[in-house]
Amino acid sequence: MAETKFNLCNKPVVIDEWQQDDTYEGVYPKGARDKSAYFSPQSVEEDCLKPNFRYLFKLSRSWCPWQFWGEIIAYRLGLIMGVEVPPAHIGLSEKYSEGQIIFGALIEWFYNDKQDLYFEGGQFMVQFVKDYDRQRGSQHNFTTIAQLKNLSGFKEHWAGVFTLDCLTGNTDRHQDNWGLIAKGVRGKIIKEPTLYFSPAFDNGTALAYEIIEKNIDKYSDPVVREGYLTNPRRARHHMKWSIDGQETLNFFDFMQKFVLEFPETKPIISKHLNFNKAQVEEAISPLADAVSDATYCLSQKRLNFIIELIFERKELLKKALNI
Repeated sequence: MAETKFNLCNKPVVIDEWQQDDTYEGVYPKGARDKSAYFSPQSVEEDCLKPNFRYLFKLSRSWCPWQFWGEIIAYRLGLIMGVEVPPAHIGLSEKYSEGQIIFGALIEWFYNDKQDLYFEGGQFMVQFVKDYDRQRGSQHNFTTIAQLKNLSGFKEHWAGVFTLDCLTGNTDRHQDNWGLIAKGVRGKIIKEPTLYFSPAFDNGTALAYEIIEKNIDKYSDPVVREGYLTNPRRARHHMKWSIDGQETLNFFDFMQKFVLEFPETKPIISKHLNFNKAQVEEAISPLADAVSDATYCLSQKRLNFIIELIFERKELLKKALNI
């Protein structure tokens, strides 16, 4: 855990003196939540930050102000699992909204736009699927994405992303929440640039964000809990398995299909699952004391609930894949 600790910051990072990047407003992959881009200062005190680097300040939905914690917890879980997730920290601004103190996820930009080119997954989907509805993304499916299977790291990437999404309950890996990066090609003429998959960004629609505090106790009922963890209406990847598939698969049935299609990914997934509760608690428990504001704080009850769900999903996945 020493390397993990080095990358973590357990106190809010105040961004009010950071330079706002109005030029890049809206360039970051699309989503439902308010966000703004900023540059960190030339000199930063926190070891977790890069100097003079672009960061996204991403807020929660108004009715669940604790949602931003999902990005931060997913990053820390990714470190433990060995799945690449953009570094995410606690951001704080007193100037973002006049008269209010606002907390959000402060997320490190995952590519260098001065050197790299980024292509959203949706750009590939519209090429592969005639009349693809990019607004709704209802045709988003893995069989079509698998046309990219000859790209370097394809199987390893999706094995990691799907495992992370499964453990966090992320239902929003839509066509613009993954993409490909051509590194070092901007301004150059390169016939066939090497493409790399983006890290697993946008992890806020996960980790029980939609369950309000007073309802957490309802999930101690085994029937309610099982339904939440396995019902395909709630516990599912955004994408379908195939474009003509009518049924919606839950995380675990989807993962079974993935491993059946790519059996060589089973040991990769097994390796991602090789972590214990003590590691997770050590990494995310300090977050419960990081913010005292009652509106935005991560309560101990919610944190414990999140950890329980992660490990229950982990056991369900291991059982589904016979790991």
